[in-house]
Amino acid sequence: MWFEHQDKLHHAGAYFIMALLAWISFKQWVNGSTLLALLSVSFCSLYGISDEWHQSFVEGRRPDVIDWVADTSGASLAVFLQLVLHTRKKYRL
Repeated sequence: MWFEHQDKLHHAGAYFIMALLAWISFKQWVNGSTLLALLSVSFCSLYGISDEWHQSFVEGRRPDVIDWVADTSGASLAVFLQLVLHTRKKYRL
């Protein structure tokens, strides 16, 4: 382990990727980048909540609100960067 709580970085990275994939998937049905951003982050955040809830049923695991915050932060960062890049029209997913 490189540093304490590095798993939070792993959570953020995984949900960063998930948010980009959600963006790509949802843009087929949603017009408008603001709504697309809200839908993508909400989807990832709700998935993160459900993942933490499911962990409460697994022996040796426990749900952690900070994991969910890391999940939602990673998704939010991905969508924010996508909005910035989308606005500049240099690169779009």
